[in-house]
Amino acid sequence: MSGRKANIKAENGEGSFRYNSAGNLEYRFSYKNEEGQSKRKSVTGKDMNECYKKAEAFQNRMVLKANKINPDMTIITVLENRYKKDLTMGYVGEQGYCRNLSNLNILKKADLAKKPIRDVTEDDVLAYVKSLSKYSNSMVKQLFRQVKRGFTIAKEMNLIQDNIMESPDMKTPKIGKPVKKISALTREEQKKLVDGMSSKTPPEGRNDYRLQLFIELYSGMRMGEVNALRAEDIDLDNNVIHVRSTISRGLNYREFVKDGTKTDTGKRDIPISKTLRPYVEEALRKQQPNRENLIFFDYNKDDVISTTQVNCYFQRLCRDIGIPALGQHSLRHTFATRCIESGVPAVVLKTWLGHTDIHITLDTYTDVFEQLDQSAVNTLDDYLEAI
Repeated sequence: MSGRKANIKAENGEGSFRYNSAGNLEYRFSYKNEEGQSKRKSVTGKDMNECYKKAEAFQNRMVLKANKINPDMTIITVLENRYKKDLTMGYVGEQGYCRNLSNLNILKKADLAKKPIRDVTEDDVLAYVKSLSKYSNSMVKQLFRQVKRGFTIAKEMNLIQDNIMESPDMKTPKIGKPVKKISALTREEQKKLVDGMSSKTPPEGRNDYRLQLFIELYSGMRMGEVNALRAEDIDLDNNVIHVRSTISRGLNYREFVKDGTKTDTGKRDIPISKTLRPYVEEALRKQQPNRENLIFFDYNKDDVISTTQVNCYFQRLCRDIGIPALGQHSLRHTFATRCIESGVPAVVLKTWLGHTDIHITLDTYTDVFEQLDQSAVNTLDDYLEAI
């Protein structure tokens, strides 16, 4: 064009600029293709900086292709590949891997999952976050953390130059529903349940889950832990249950015995109370040979017993007895509530329940502790008056 230089040497000494027939600034530079052959490439932009950025992006694509990496990978592919690697390397077990895939299935529904990750914008992420309002805050936090991890991995792979998730505006959202609190049975409901379970027997050929429910009610163990018990975990001489395993869900929704509990602190010893002991002894007497050597086993299916199986039975049982069908996990909360009411210290209860932190125990059972305020004051008054 008139009055403009035909060619301008690039500032970095590599390539050259010129104005093309349309009046746009064109940057021409050399690169090596996937086979290592030298080629020439042109990009256009409104100024040199824009041209340099486009050239850099193109060069990065060539490097990725040379390393057999698809530069148009989506966040789904990025995360799927990493999750498989984590499983193969033993960084996560089957349970964690399946949980990651479950969260990934939610992300797959988002519009941002259909774009190359390099084209995803902050607005795309915010739109996805807004779509998560039907989930609990804890789940929203998990899903948001998953997106952040995807971008971090993409940056490490050079799929993206700038990580939009590092923006100060990309804060963990608090838009979900509060976590639904699981209620404990009242003392009246507990008595009704115990009487009902003691009098009911399952139909011929059906599994009997009552002993598991009694053990959860009087030990506070999680149902997965109860179903994973073996005879060697029971020490009747010292009145202790060694909690060392749990039933987990793995690949293809397969239930299996996991060596280890939900958390590291889940590995614990629970005292066998006088109330609990008869049910533990009965369970040991009724144990039959099975391939997993478990105390509780589904002999009809020749498989381990899942928490879902017990929960379905418990729901029907509650309706038959005439008490709220809160779910079998409420028995764990009922045990904890009775412990607090009877004066068991929170730090002791934390250990029995396998909580990772004393604050989890205090926060979970805040209402129960608050109800005991007046009785605690009365106890203090009685003590002080006796001095």
